[in-house]
Amino acid sequence: MIDWSVWQGASCLPSCWCEAPRIGVSILEPVNTWTNLVFIFAGFIFLLKPAFFLSSRNKLSSWPVFPRLYGFALAAVGLGSFFFHASETFVGQWFDVFGMYLVSIFFIAYNFYRVGRLNQRTFLLFYFGVCSLLGVIIFYFPEPRRWLFGVSIVIVAAQSVWVQMKAKSRIQKNYLYGSVASYAFAQVVWYLDETKIWCNPYAWMNGHGLWHIFTGLAAILIYLYFGSEELEGKNSLR
Repeated sequence: MIDWSVWQGASCLPSCWCEAPRIGVSILEPVNTWTNLVFIFAGFIFLLKPAFFLSSRNKLSSWPVFPRLYGFALAAVGLGSFFFHASETFVGQWFDVFGMYLVSIFFIAYNFYRVGRLNQRTFLLFYFGVCSLLGVIIFYFPEPRRWLFGVSIVIVAAQSVWVQMKAKSRIQKNYLYGSVASYAFAQVVWYLDETKIWCNPYAWMNGHGLWHIFTGLAAILIYLYFGSEELEGKNSLR
């Protein structure tokens, strides 16, 4: 058994979520911990089967680095959140939130790449540079970690709408609708759990566990949405 009490506790303690921490075990929040397997499994699929996401139809599907990098980001979310909810430690909290930034900043960087503002080299520099900066910020100033992630999601949405209006390319919008619906549902149950409106501390499933499952689904669907874009002649984004 690991004694997490000797580690620095997460900044959200003493009451982070509805789920009650177990006593005398290594995994303090079992539901909030194990539901992260959605991200971990999805991440390894992207990492180990990148060819499944490759084609010549658009920029996202034409560079093998993209599915591998996104797979790494998804796996980082799952493993970081797994560690956080198992331990309720500050370092676990940092890995949890940092993984979320790896996902949202991926799409911000990709939208710049998509319109020709970044090339492959500068995409990587931008991506790792911004993620590193955010990592430093949330280490020294953990309180704004959630709203910074919210801002990054708003930027992705605004960018994507603008680019799609400019490109007028064919794209499978059902993936987008599914992603938005999944994320919206996840936000609702996250709020109900965080505010204890819907709360059974020892339930087999809870709002935060559902947040992991449905945000994982949203993350997969939004990648498939961008990957379904078909560019032709006049629809060039440059």
